[in-house]
Amino acid sequence: MSSSSIVNSWTEWGQLETICIGTAQGMCYPDETPTYSWHTPRSNIRRYINSVIGPRPRHRIEQAQQQLDNLADLLRAETVRVCNSVDEIFNEDIEQSLKRKRTVITDKSVASPDGLDVKKGKIEVYRPDQFSDEKLRFNYHISTPHFKSQYQYGLSCPRDVLITMGDTVLEAPVCTHTRYFETEYYKPLLYSLWNRDSRMKWLQPPKPTCSPELMFNDTDYREYATQKEVNKSNYADSGYKTNLNENEIAFDAADMIRMGKDVFYKKSASANNQGLHWLRRVFPHLRFHMIHFPSDDSSHLDYGLMPLRPPTSGSEGLVLLNQKFPPLASETKIFTDNDWRPIWAPLGCTTAVAPLSLCSSSFNTNFLSLNDRCIVMEECELPLYHLLHDDLGFDVITCPFRTLLEFGVTWDIRRDDSCTDHFPNQDYESECNMDLNHYFDSQILSPESNKKS
Repeated sequence: MSSSSIVNSWTEWGQLETICIGTAQGMCYPDETPTYSWHTPRSNIRRYINSVIGPRPRHRIEQAQQQLDNLADLLRAETVRVCNSVDEIFNEDIEQSLKRKRTVITDKSVASPDGLDVKKGKIEVYRPDQFSDEKLRFNYHISTPHFKSQYQYGLSCPRDVLITMGDTVLEAPVCTHTRYFETEYYKPLLYSLWNRDSRMKWLQPPKPTCSPELMFNDTDYREYATQKEVNKSNYADSGYKTNLNENEIAFDAADMIRMGKDVFYKKSASANNQGLHWLRRVFPHLRFHMIHFPSDDSSHLDYGLMPLRPPTSGSEGLVLLNQKFPPLASETKIFTDNDWRPIWAPLGCTTAVAPLSLCSSSFNTNFLSLNDRCIVMEECELPLYHLLHDDLGFDVITCPFRTLLEFGVTWDIRRDDSCTDHFPNQDYESECNMDLNHYFDSQILSPESNKKS
């Protein structure tokens, strides 16, 4: 990595130096989309309310903004303290009491609770609203030849729409019409990076139409979602078909996990085979691997498979897997063939989620690595904390995230890493020749191996 470059990120574990954290300001419950259900009410009230659409309550925005701001403060701090004690809080969203382990910013002028100090170094944090004085709102009447929109999503989760691939910032070709113009709000930040970093590249794939008729198999999402619940066990039998078809290129940035020269890509409700083909053609110096989860067609890979650290001389690499959604055995063989050890994450601290959560109860495996020794994770997920800290020896910084299940979090811009080959033993040519449109492998990796619960 050049010392003068600003944009540089090849992995999920390199030393984090610059990051963008979203904002909850002005967010709405967006229009319905054929991609997936944004905010579908619980089944017992769906007879009365089909969906929730419109501006979000002010108190929800304030709660989310507080958690986003707290994360930004923790990342900017040079040293934080993880408390020794465990206390209990009542979570109103799920009406449960949860145990938590807090982290505080150390201040010599104020007495801090007993705990373990983590010297993490300061991280530069950008926010999408810091480059404009315009008040953010997402209730515009938007119209294209292919769709109309009254309520859009917002800017709380740049991770879904932007990803750094080495020295390149890539705008994801999202298939969700309520996020069609979302990256436009990041243009002031992107131009700031562009003007200061002469090595930065900036790409946008062909923009999808987001047309319900052109891009989706069933334009009535409620009917499709009901049918999907019945036929979920047949996802692999269908050849991993989702409501998103193959007519156009589509994927979210969060459908990918970067591991140096190799990038893993999840076939999902928001990412199709066309998206993988486009990435392979445009980034020939990288290797893109399709990952299927026979029991999970939902969007995004960052809660299903997360690398912790790469193999080094005398030390194996570690990759965390979600035991509720095991991947295919054939597609995880690349890890064991290259000295990576799959580790099954413990179950989450609760199976309950907020009524309008965008995430499942398995979100506990979604965390932020500051480097290959230090991780930021949700403060109530104590089973995962004990695995990472007590069993694997990581420094673990805890942070309240639970309100953000309805919102989102980050996009990393600069890490001190490089395009290293961590998977030298593979047959990539054969993999690229596979017919993914007729793919029926359903043999999962057994969660019983090295299981943590």
